[in-house]
Amino acid sequence: MKKIFTIGNENIGHYYWVGHCPNGTIYSAGQTFKTKTKGKLRNIRIYPEMVLGEGDASVSLYEFEESTHSWKQKLAEKHLSISKKQQGSWMNFDMGDIMLDAAKQYAFKVDCNHSSLMAIGENHWKEKDPYPDGEEWTASTNNTNGRFHRNFDLAFQADIEAA
Repeated sequence: MKKIFTIGNENIGHYYWVGHCPNGTIYSAGQTFKTKTKGKLRNIRIYPEMVLGEGDASVSLYEFEESTHSWKQKLAEKHLSISKKQQGSWMNFDMGDIMLDAAKQYAFKVDCNHSSLMAIGENHWKEKDPYPDGEEWTASTNNTNGRFHRNFDLAFQADIEAA
């Protein structure tokens, strides 16, 4: 029997808007993470509390250099059609069994197309970090390099099948 374990942060407190605002600004978010063991990344789930408009949401997976906060090689990109009926429940992106190495750091970015917006769950913590193996990233067309937030994490789950 294959062993599958889940990493991430299921706590939801605040929300960060991702997608196309009516004023022309496009917002993106992401999360860095580590795996405890070598294995296949089955999926990444995010939590959209609200969805405005219909369109396409994507999750892009990258290798990540933690010491320099640098996005490296893109490993995968998955798309889902989104609509209001998906708000308030976990949205599952099947990542196609990408092999992860426990010695490396990874990150994913969340984007929306076609004038759609999602308010995705995030968690701010003051005293105890519920997910110490990563940090949230946010960006917009006004700041394309984005910012990393050590005291925030996206609400996400990732299922990894141990190798």
